[in-house]
Amino acid sequence: MTADNKTRRIAFDLDNTLIRGEYDFAHETPTRRFWARLLGKEALRAGIVELAAHCQRRGWEVWVYTTSYRSAGYIRRLFWLHGIKLAGVVNQARHEREVRVRSTKYPPQFGVDLLIDDSEGVRIEGERHGFEVLVVSPTDTDWVARVQARL
Repeated sequence: MTADNKTRRIAFDLDNTLIRGEYDFAHETPTRRFWARLLGKEALRAGIVELAAHCQRRGWEVWVYTTSYRSAGYIRRLFWLHGIKLAGVVNQARHEREVRVRSTKYPPQFGVDLLIDDSEGVRIEGERHGFEVLVVSPTDTDWVARVQARL
């Protein structure tokens, strides 16, 4: 928590940020390997387990904000396989239901203070609509340190 006792929220994009898309980056080994073999179709980017724990130790809630239509249950399960408990999930269906601002993503609607995304376009929307975005390239091998430094 911050000095004013407000819980801070950080949200991560999925595709090309935490889940491989067109870029090939290293993956985490799931904590729950047995269940991952049965339930896991996708893997998370190496470093997210360490980073999520870092955020949570500092009082940040960890969220996902994605433009994909993956279900919230599927996303929560994917993170659970890696030992990460998400505080919230915004997928495209929820975004379309709840957001009235014309923007690909609008984290303030959900109380998200910082969005981690691979898209420069989302960063530009953040400037336009007044929300914080840290762009992390899929090829950035030092991405965890960059996010930690921003926090």
